[in-house]
Amino acid sequence: MQDQEFLGIWDAYNHCVDGSDIQLMQANLSVLASAPKPISLDDSPIPVPEFLKKLSTARGSRLAVDPRAMAVSCSIHLAEVAQLSSDWPTALRTFQEIIKDYPESQYAFYVSKANQALEQLTTVQPVSLSTQQVLVQ
Repeated sequence: MQDQEFLGIWDAYNHCVDGSDIQLMQANLSVLASAPKPISLDDSPIPVPEFLKKLSTARGSRLAVDPRAMAVSCSIHLAEVAQLSSDWPTALRTFQEIIKDYPESQYAFYVSKANQALEQLTTVQPVSLSTQQVLVQ
């Protein structure tokens, strides 16, 4: 990834988590969602010899960012802003997408927050919400 691409993703993340304009936040979320997803050596489409896997997993710690973590963090903020703005359809859809799109264990914190928010939304669901909207369970 080139520096400009990284900086674009980083800027989109910062604008999203600091934002309050739902449309701009959704645009930033699109940038984050389109970022390259990390591939583990075990999931590589090209076979990697075991000795190389051992060398790569034995490396010391390094600073890095996870674009998916940035995207799900942005999604949580977007859903919360939508909820505070009484944009119930956007809040509901965003929380549901978090649950559906982030099943990996490293994102469990965000999925838990989305589940809790959905529970609250369904108990205090405003009359304006359509009965056709189905909650993800």
